[in-house]
Amino acid sequence: MFTKFDEYELLELFESEPSFIGPEEAGLYMYSKLNRNGIQLILIVSVYEYKCTIVFAINEVEFFEAKLKNVEYLRREGDCLRIHRTDSANDYLIYFFHNFYMKIEN
Repeated sequence: MFTKFDEYELLELFESEPSFIGPEEAGLYMYSKLNRNGIQLILIVSVYEYKCTIVFAINEVEFFEAKLKNVEYLRREGDCLRIHRTDSANDYLIYFFHNFYMKIEN
């Protein structure tokens, strides 16, 4: 088993292809997007370890980081990315409007 996501959906949200951390077979993807206000969103997905890291940064200085375990799937819902975990009733939602924002939904 592994964390499920559609690479095409993430390509559309991040408007770029992922980088691979290590060999591609390791399943460690890194997506990054810079918005017009200079805020960078970085998403690292470790598909075989069921882990996901969300980072927000300005000028390469991180001001927020969340490390999630037991990530079952990532799914695009319009301009939003839903991150669902198997061990929690709460989903993490990242919105890709003019400014990025994140909320936890239960």
